[in-house]
Amino acid sequence: MPDDNELERAQDELANAYRLFNATDDPRLIDEAILRIRSAEMRLDYLTHPSPPPAQDLRTLPWLDHDDPA
Repeated sequence: MPDDNELERAQDELANAYRLFNATDDPRLIDEAILRIRSAEMRLDYLTHPSPPPAQDLRTLPWLDHDDPA
């Protein structure tokens, strides 16, 4: 579970992105604000909805297995 500081920073990022969006009429800055909003929303979603561990052990991809000689 993320700590309170991490959640607070993510919420601040989202609030700042919305402030930028609402305070500008330059299309380039609007695009930047939209990207920041999406990024902050995804970060908050990641922090507030942890994924469950895999149900089974997953094998290492063959090319990442360091035990086999090249």
